[in-house]
Amino acid sequence: MTSAPIPRGRRVSQGWTRGGVALLVGVLFAVVLWREPGSRRTVLTVDDLGQLAAATLAAVAAARAAYRSSGTRRRAWLWIAVGMAAWAGGQVVWSFYELVLDQEVPFPSASDIGFLLTPLATAAGLVLWLSAGRRVAGGIRDVLDGAVIAGSLLVLSWVTALGSVYAAGAPDPLSFTLAMAYPIGDVVTATLVLLAVARTSAGARGPLLLLAAGLGGLAAADSAYVYLISEGVYATGNLISSGWVTGFLLIAAAAFQTGAEPAALVTDDDRPSWLRLSLPYLPLVAACGALGVRVVTGHRVSAVETALALSLVVLVLVRQFLVLADNRRLMLALHQREAQLAHQAFHDPLTGLANRALFLDRAEQAVARHRREGTGVAVLFIDLDDFKNVNDRMGHSAGDALLVEVARRLRQALRAVDTVARLGGDEFAALLDANHDEPATVAGRLVEAMQPHASIEGVAVPVGASVGVAYVEQRRDPGEPAQRVTVSELVAAADRAMYMAKAAGKGCAVVTNAADTHRPDRAQQAPDATSSVRPTADDPVPARSSTLRR
Repeated sequence: MTSAPIPRGRRVSQGWTRGGVALLVGVLFAVVLWREPGSRRTVLTVDDLGQLAAATLAAVAAARAAYRSSGTRRRAWLWIAVGMAAWAGGQVVWSFYELVLDQEVPFPSASDIGFLLTPLATAAGLVLWLSAGRRVAGGIRDVLDGAVIAGSLLVLSWVTALGSVYAAGAPDPLSFTLAMAYPIGDVVTATLVLLAVARTSAGARGPLLLLAAGLGGLAAADSAYVYLISEGVYATGNLISSGWVTGFLLIAAAAFQTGAEPAALVTDDDRPSWLRLSLPYLPLVAACGALGVRVVTGHRVSAVETALALSLVVLVLVRQFLVLADNRRLMLALHQREAQLAHQAFHDPLTGLANRALFLDRAEQAVARHRREGTGVAVLFIDLDDFKNVNDRMGHSAGDALLVEVARRLRQALRAVDTVARLGGDEFAALLDANHDEPATVAGRLVEAMQPHASIEGVAVPVGASVGVAYVEQRRDPGEPAQRVTVSELVAAADRAMYMAKAAGKGCAVVTNAADTHRPDRAQQAPDATSSVRPTADDPVPARSSTLRR
């Protein structure tokens, strides 16, 4: 029998409640250390066992989160559990020195092995958390963001603690290395957890925020510990121990909040949040503020601080260049997509020819140019003969293949500057705009282009077309007024001419002067304004031997 899943809202509420309890327990622990109840040994016992219990709870909770998760997220929590367990192991050694041997813990000691394994294992888990859903460009951005964050946190650590440790030195290289390793490891861990917070969707960010707060508590306590060790004034029972306890309890709260739902990482294709965009700059502002305070208060800026500041400037410039390059890529992709959408809006998806909207738009431009400059315009309507038989006998796929073949023949028979369009079904149109051949010649060429059989699915299919042409002549005298004709009149005349070609027996063209046929004073001459073009009987596919019948 399985239990019903806990609603997400209730689970988030429980997670923040656990986080609040963790903070409350940490504050109470600090109060106990501050009041120093009982003897010195009692304080040591409370401090050592309190830290051990908190670290053990964090390890158990992280292992439980790994068990309840899957895939990369499971491995991430498993590494975090290893890190918490390593710290607990180091605390066992520390407690053994103080509570069993009743000795001061040397620095370095075997406990430092466990303590230093914690940031390494935790960093490995966070790297796994960040590894999903990234392209190369996204990975480079993560590296640069991490470098900016790490450099900024390193400046803060240097100003507050690391610089003092470096200046104080150590009696031997191993002690110096360990003293420097603690804050540097915390900087790396803090960098990774901040990146993970930014790369997680807002709805699933709760556990990582608690994890970030917990690791932040550990980092603060570690830095204070190393600083006090360098000054020779650290002793168990110091208030900084509450930072470790609070940190481990927050990590446990984060682990307990994790459910069995899949990770909700933000990918490169998702819209970035403001937190994700501003994350690298928040610690950068803090680092600049810390350096500014040192300058204002009269402290000398060391060579290391100067080098770190210059490195940050270079990293930020490189990251901004990457942002500009990414924006350029997005703009090019946007322009390409807009061009694709524009093409789809004005072209037939089957044949790739212009559609009715684009054809009429170009016809309007051609007519306007005729009125302005006197250029000639011709509109041709092409309707396939007996196309329905192809669909009925061979199916619509064969009909589509035939339409594609007809579109190819029309393109070859006309100039590249002419507009060829599919108006719908088996109806096509062409626009001849400026410096074209005689409309009758072009119409005959189109009729001839349709004559050869087309091979459709291995079958020879006869092709024929009836063509209707309406034109207005080019103005021969610059002073002569342009023929007044509208696009609708031109199109209507071509449509009528096409039906006249159908009535004349199909497989021919009818050519009409639109400027004459729509004027009342020329109505008596309409028959003379119309002609038909048909290939000769002796040569069904002539190159130029069409006959004109009046």
